[in-house]
Amino acid sequence: MTCRIRSIALLLTSIPIMMLVGCLDSGAKLPTTVPAEGIVTLDGVPVVSGTILLIAEQGDYNASATTDKNGKFAMKAFEEKSGAVAGNYFVQINKTLVEKMSEQGGETAVNLKQALPDKYASIGTSGLKYTVPEAGAKDIKFELKSK
Repeated sequence: MTCRIRSIALLLTSIPIMMLVGCLDSGAKLPTTVPAEGIVTLDGVPVVSGTILLIAEQGDYNASATTDKNGKFAMKAFEEKSGAVAGNYFVQINKTLVEKMSEQGGETAVNLKQALPDKYASIGTSGLKYTVPEAGAKDIKFELKSK
């Protein structure tokens, strides 16, 4: 009986240690990322609060970012670290606005509106592609046009 209790105690103390080791090692298994930073403009004006998605042409590692008040962004492929994996990407860029909110019967109705030309909201229609170089890039420019 004592041997069984010791075995259970050993098992119960070793599980948290194994979990901790697994958590500490999780970032080490991720591929290398490089800086992928730049600016998004629409007709020369910085796009504020836009969302950029880089969808890998091949592979599993996409990246995303949100533009700041100056239209600048820094891509992130993983929660654990910044940057994007070097490679070729399709690009889509969105900016959604809450056009109108109203209360009816205790429910809130929200109308969402795409603030950028619709074509940029899908990789199938944006016409945008980008190659993140092996050394990274800090001068990416997505210059969108409204017409």
